[in-house]
Amino acid sequence: MRKFLRRHRGIFFIVLGVLCFRTAIADWNPVPTGSMEPTIYPGDVVLVNKTLLGPALPFTKGRLWAWQEPRRGDIITFQAPHVDEVYIKRVIGVPGDRIRTDGIRVLVNGVALPLTVIDDGNTSGILRAVETIDGREHYLQVNQRYLVQQLREEVVVPEQAYFVMGDYRNNSEDSRVFGFVPAANILGRATRLAVSVAEERNPFTSIGQRME
Repeated sequence: MRKFLRRHRGIFFIVLGVLCFRTAIADWNPVPTGSMEPTIYPGDVVLVNKTLLGPALPFTKGRLWAWQEPRRGDIITFQAPHVDEVYIKRVIGVPGDRIRTDGIRVLVNGVALPLTVIDDGNTSGILRAVETIDGREHYLQVNQRYLVQQLREEVVVPEQAYFVMGDYRNNSEDSRVFGFVPAANILGRATRLAVSVAEERNPFTSIGQRME
């Protein structure tokens, strides 16, 4: 066994280095669902920076310290609070924010996020719009054949937690369903779209373009 380890120690250290890199520094994740369409499509691969929120401890969910908190509009990956799966969603509310929905509009602290419809869906049935969060724009879409999950009562995001939603507003299991995401569950921030299987892309997320 010792002879085997000595002979292959170079490969061992390479594998260990890659594992440490992916758990503590950056990772590349294929997206399994369409909940973030039209920003991210099923099968797309996104680069996730795990250091932007603070140095991560290899092979754990912990961080040495936090030097930056997620901002509204960020796309984050996190351990879902209700199932043993990793999700990717957009941050809508940060600690202290008051969140409510009205149709396809989202209200943060009593003010509706700016929304411009660019395709009313009369032909395709898919309504598409541009939403602006703190000066940053992104597309969202809604299948008009189905209801949009609503928050009729205003909720307040607690400390050390975040409210997240998918860009495909009625094809997303998000904070409207499972509640707030604890800060300790956040794995990293999606920074770039690395690979895409989609035939068409919207102009906010072309291949290699930053998603911050």
